[in-house]
Amino acid sequence: MSSSVKLSEQAVPLWENMVRAMGYLRNADMQDLDLLFGWVNERSVRQNAFSSQSIVYEEHKKWFKNLLMSHNARQYIYVSDDKPIGQVRVSVEGEDAEIDYSICLQERDKGHGKEMISLLRKQVRQDFPDVKKLIARVKPGNTASQKVFEDTGYAEKYRLYELQLSDS
Repeated sequence: MSSSVKLSEQAVPLWENMVRAMGYLRNADMQDLDLLFGWVNERSVRQNAFSSQSIVYEEHKKWFKNLLMSHNARQYIYVSDDKPIGQVRVSVEGEDAEIDYSICLQERDKGHGKEMISLLRKQVRQDFPDVKKLIARVKPGNTASQKVFEDTGYAEKYRLYELQLSDS
């Protein structure tokens, strides 16, 4: 009888270690402000963003406070091995939720993007049960993100072409 007690006592820490190693999403809070600010201004994140200008801290702080109060958006932090590895945000409009994500520089090319986006599906179903479709916009040169979405079941629907007209 005592051996089964020891086994169950050991099973819990092993399971917790597996979850920590696999990664999980948690809701962001104000304590994540500086972490997210550092990530959003990382050079390659700005290059892959649709607005490539650096973010000013005071603007980021105001934006983040508004995001945390929003009922139509949620910011998550992806944690693996007890370390914050990346962020993913969903913005809901009707039955659609648009995704924005990034992985910190030191942890790229290790499969975290696929894991995080896979976890997001379940999280969105839980937090936004009316959402029927997840949407991701990815710049043409961002092949890493394209691969993450393709490998996690997303289908490319169309490409957008633009022509910038000069003011002259």
